[in-house]
Amino acid sequence: MPILVIQHSNTGTAAMIGDAVVRHGLRCRTIRLAAGDSLPVDLDGIDGIISMGSSDSATDDSLPWIAQELALLEAACTAQLPVLGVCLGAQLLARALGGRVSRMAGRPSVGLCRVDLTTAGRDDPLFRGLPWYGSWPSWHADEISELPPDARLLARSEECGVEAFAHGMFAYGVQFHPEWTADRVAELCDDPADHLAGADFDYAAVKAAARDEADSIERMARRFAENVASYLMPVERVNAGIPKDIHH
Repeated sequence: MPILVIQHSNTGTAAMIGDAVVRHGLRCRTIRLAAGDSLPVDLDGIDGIISMGSSDSATDDSLPWIAQELALLEAACTAQLPVLGVCLGAQLLARALGGRVSRMAGRPSVGLCRVDLTTAGRDDPLFRGLPWYGSWPSWHADEISELPPDARLLARSEECGVEAFAHGMFAYGVQFHPEWTADRVAELCDDPADHLAGADFDYAAVKAAARDEADSIERMARRFAENVASYLMPVERVNAGIPKDIHH
């Protein structure tokens, strides 16, 4: 059965993460919400979820798909299916599990962000082989302001108190963008108004910094993607008979 990839924008693909999942023998089924696709009504035929980012706000309950995605993410966690949320996806996962998302008090986090692993993060298989602190691409104006009950904080930064968290064994959220390369950061810097309205940054400097760190960004992205595919979404993981109905 496939991994469901929820793509909220036309450009917010699973990128390296999706490639690694496929290399490990899994199939991906992509739902492109910006193109008019609909979310599935239940988890039948789904072995896991990857929820990606976009410029939408996780607190905007007027979005036509948001209530259903929150229910889908909650149901997947209850069913102990593997779930990975990235940026907006991480915020939605936090909300689905009882956490809170708010606007950042300061400026948005744009460019490269130093992310520090906590003690729990250093021991977590999702960050195996990755530096305890490293510069990751970041591009968001909202943040997870309160973790869900029983969640574990895996990483933080000066800009954002929650850069990564885990809930249970197989649900993870990362606020930064481990799937991006320096080229993706450069693309956003060339047309930032489409992705973070109202932000005033030196995008030329952001682009140059990403180019300088291109090898490191790609190396960490590849390792993170392999960790996702080998730990969070192994072929042999099964549901263990837990119901997949999202209706409570």
